[in-house]
Parts: sequence; C-alpha cells; structure tokens
Amino acid sequence: MDWSRTKTILIWAFLLLDLFLGYQVYVTRINFWNNQEVAQGDKWDMELYLKQQNIALVTEVPQETPEMSYLNAEYVGINPLNLQEISGLTATMEKMSLAAKLNPPLQIRGQITPNELLKQIGPRLMYADHYTADMYQSNQGRLLYWQVYQKMPVFVAPLEVYLENGSILGYRQTYFHMRKQENGRQVISGYTALRSLVDKQIIGPGERIESVSLGYYGSYDADIQALAPVWRVIHDGKQHFINAFTGALERPMVTQR
Repeated sequence: MDWSRTKTILIWAFLLLDLFLGYQVYVTRINFWNNQEVAQGDKWDMELYLKQQNIALVTEVPQETPEMSYLNAEYVGINPLNLQEISGLTATMEKMSLAAKLNPPLQIRGQITPNELLKQIGPRLMYADHYTADMYQSNQGRLLYWQVYQKMPVFVAPLEVYLENGSILGYRQTYFHMRKQENGRQVISGYTALRSLVDKQIIGPGERIESVSLGYYGSYDADIQALAPVWRVIHDGKQHFINAFTGALERPMVTQR
C-alpha cells in the first residue's frame, strides 16, 4: 500500500470536510441575521401602520416564526380510578371535561402567582405540570390555564380554577392526548397576523392590542380533532385566532351534538 498517497488523500478529505462545515456555519449565520433584520423591519413597519390607524400596541409581539405541524388531538377523559385515590375531591365527568370540587376548599398560602398556585393545587388534579397560566383571561374569581404541547398553549384544552375568599373551591379540566402530524413548515409572523386583523377591520381605530401569542386551536368541540398552529390576538378584551400557515381567520368553536 502506498502510505504516502493514502496520507495525501486523507489530508485533502479532511480539508474538504472543514471547508464544507465552515460553509454550513457561514450560511446558518447569514440566514439568522437576515431573519433578524426582516423581523426588525416588520416590527417597525407594523408599529408605524398601527400608529397611523390609531391602534395601540401595548404588548410585545413574538418575533419567532418556528416550524410547526398540525396536531391530532383525542379526548379520552381522565380515569375515575385515578381520581378516587385523591382525598377531599368530588369529581363528575362532563361531555368534554372533568368538574371537581374540593372538600374542604384548599386555603391559598400567601400572595402567589398563578403558576405557583398551580403547584399548590397540583396534588388534587391530574397532569398539573401539563398546563400554563393565561395571564390575560384570568380574574379574581377564576384562574385560566391551558394545556401545553412542546411549550405551546393548546387553546381548546382549558383548566379553570375557581377561587373565593382566599380559597380554591374546585376546577374544571379538559385534557387531550396529542400527536404531531408530519410535514411541518414555518409559520407566518405575528406581525402578519396582526396586519390581517386590521385589514379586515376586525381590529379598529381606538382599540388596544393586549396580547399576541402562538399556540394551537381547533374549530370543533369534538372527541377527535385536528388542531392548527394559530396566532391568538387579544384586543380590547376580545380574542381572535389567525391560522399561522394561511393567515386566514379561524371561526369560533362549534359544539358537536
């Protein structure tokens, strides 16, 4: 074997590999900075457009546009046998949720955040670590949480916790088993979703945009359904969902009979 020739071939092979890896790093960095510049440009354009329309943007708009997929969501309920193991809990199964009453009510310990309160009630409900707080639709008598999938809220799977006089009275919970469909793709920006609502005159002059967040949503109240990635926009206490692939306005949920 000609070791000198083999050595030369290996040197060239490693050199070409280094050049290829260096090019990949260069392309990744260029794409990152291009995306940052596009997002920053969209932000400035949208802020100017909203100002011209006399619409106040009082929240940060997420600049990420990740690759997402549709979800297959199946409601199978919560096993009553598991609930029987929890003391001080009376639970009844409803069409798409579980209603639970605490006996006696659970005293809230100190002034805490919604996420910390969820930890306190955690031993009294199933899948407590699968939910995140909705800071924009909670009030003194009810805290609202959403089930999450890969850190994204699922806007058809609520957990409502009911409060009174410093105590937790009970909760109503919906929980889905979810599976991601194939063929994911990049979503549109939150600024594009906002522009769609303003252009359709769904958000009008004098209004305030209070929250813009990315998650999943479905239009039917059914045991098995497909959930689309959406941008949820809350304005003047109203909420709308924009399909994060098509930019179309999602219709309100329809209850199946």
